[in-house]
Amino acid sequence: MKICVVGLGNIGFNLFTYLCNKFPGEIIGVDVNESRVKELRGQGYRVTADYRALTKIDVWLMAPSTGNQGQNLFSALEKMLICPGALISIESTLPPGTMSRVREFLEGKGFNLGTDLFLIHVPHRVMFGVDKTVCDTPRVMGAFTKACLEKGRQFYAPLVPLLVEVSDVRVSELSKVVENVKRYVDIAFAQEIYGYCADQGIDYDELRLAVNSKNNVELLATDWGIGGECLPKDMKFLQTVCDSTLMAGAEQADRDYRDRIVHQVGSGKQVLIRGLSYKAGVKDLKHSRGVDLVRDLEAAGNTVWVEDPLFTSDELSGAGFSPNDEIDQRGGRQDAEMNRIAIDRQKALNLK
Repeated sequence: MKICVVGLGNIGFNLFTYLCNKFPGEIIGVDVNESRVKELRGQGYRVTADYRALTKIDVWLMAPSTGNQGQNLFSALEKMLICPGALISIESTLPPGTMSRVREFLEGKGFNLGTDLFLIHVPHRVMFGVDKTVCDTPRVMGAFTKACLEKGRQFYAPLVPLLVEVSDVRVSELSKVVENVKRYVDIAFAQEIYGYCADQGIDYDELRLAVNSKNNVELLATDWGIGGECLPKDMKFLQTVCDSTLMAGAEQADRDYRDRIVHQVGSGKQVLIRGLSYKAGVKDLKHSRGVDLVRDLEAAGNTVWVEDPLFTSDELSGAGFSPNDEIDQRGGRQDAEMNRIAIDRQKALNLK
């Protein structure tokens, strides 16, 4: 069996390395980013940027970043040399309606789904910092035909703890988007309640402890705002097909919360930001609201230092930030500490 993982970003590479261990010698990865391919080759992985090298693939696992309208997915499909009998699994999160477009694309190439080509949608699920791999949690699978579902079951059932098969591919398509938007709304609500607690001098952590003592309720912790790539993107995906005052309000609430963090500091301050990664415990600065906060505070006329236990001072400097230990170099820690404001990521409205 020859298996190809398409797209070697965070999700695709996690899937790729997992499968390399499960099916040694049978996995190859492809990515259009040639520098990424060169980097992974240097680490000993079997990867390529040339789709022409991918022949007689039995299973295509699609994990590219989809783009606003799924354009990256269709760009990959156009380049693939698809053999009759192959299984194509779309693992990327999709704007609702994309799977029907994929079906039309493949049928336009002369393939008949369920007989000479098998198409399924198994949206990835992973909580970085919690799950080790994208196959550690139950997965949802949908398809247009029973034969496609059966082919997908044969491949995925041995890999995941639970395969939840749905009869309508639109359900699998919508499930991942709804999961992320639900979390977006929950975080926005938490930010609103935290803001109220800050105004009233109420301990938000104690409130969370009280509320979460009920086993079917979870009041979430807050951060610098709703960051990462997936939640804001999937909110846009769902809003394209579902006009919702609630979702629009959640977006506005998040913008207001992030603005409040900046406005409370004002200008002309020396500010220490504690925690910069896009998510606590995950060493990644992409799509980080902490990064946005630093830049907004600087634009407001503040001097900003940062610290994060996941990054060394050299790494922070290399990324264009001023690490906390540079305070000494700029004219004395004691004077700086007397005029400095410190802000923690999960207590962003509690200035120190």
